[in-house]
Parts: sequence; structure tokens; C-alpha cells
Amino acid sequence: MQTIEIKTLVDITNTNVSRPNQGTTLEHDQHRNFVTLKQCLELRSNIMYDFSPEMQVIDIKDLGFGSKHKGKHAVWTFRFNPERSGVYVNDRGDVGCLYEDIHGVPVVEKLTETINIEKAIFDLIDGSSKNTVIKAIKGTI
Repeated sequence: MQTIEIKTLVDITNTNVSRPNQGTTLEHDQHRNFVTLKQCLELRSNIMYDFSPEMQVIDIKDLGFGSKHKGKHAVWTFRFNPERSGVYVNDRGDVGCLYEDIHGVPVVEKLTETINIEKAIFDLIDGSSKNTVIKAIKGTI
């Protein structure tokens, strides 16, 4: 089964704070972004994952983000396996359908991101403001 890796500059921390009165507003909004992404991923197949998204502050050069984003930034990495093989394949490749399912979906901004999100969306296409990169990797998690 193929593993899909998503790297994003949008805060998708999985805090498990699903109700505003369970934690802080920040924790609730972070969880809302994670749930939004997860729901987009599951439009075509249920997904399986062992680890919640992990955040690292790293140099994003050559990672495929938009040209406006340079230097070291907080990057969230999420790896998962779809239950069905080949479910995201289209003419754009192994993960082509995810571009259709995720690009332009609204996000909650101004959380712990280190970039200024101009449009509060998961941006997978714009050459200058792209904030999310998806790729298929071999093997399983």
C-alpha cells in the first residue's frame, strides 16, 4: 500500500480539542484545521495513520512551496495510507485527485504558522503562495 505525505505551512496540529469549551481557542482552531484536512482526504477513501501531524521548524528551500515562502518556517508533516489502492490517481499522477479535493478549502489562519497566509485556504497550486505540498512515497508508515 502506498503512503501519502502532506507537508503544509498551515497549522494542522491535532490537539483533539473538538469543542470550544474543552481547551483554548487556539487548540480548538488547530484541531479544526486538522479535521478539515482529514475530511478532504477521506472524500474518496478512509485513511489510516499511526501518528498525528508533526511540526518542525526547517529551511523550506526545495520543498516545493510557493516562491513567497523562504527560509526557516514551521512545517507540519502528515503521513497516511488510504484504505483503497490507487484511489487518488488521475492524469496529474498518484495524488492528482487530492489537488481537486483539497486546493481552495478554507482554513483557520493566524495560529502558530510562521508565514503570512494571504488567502485563508489550503493552496496547492499557486506558484507564489502555495502552502501545501503532497507526494506519494513508497512503502507504508
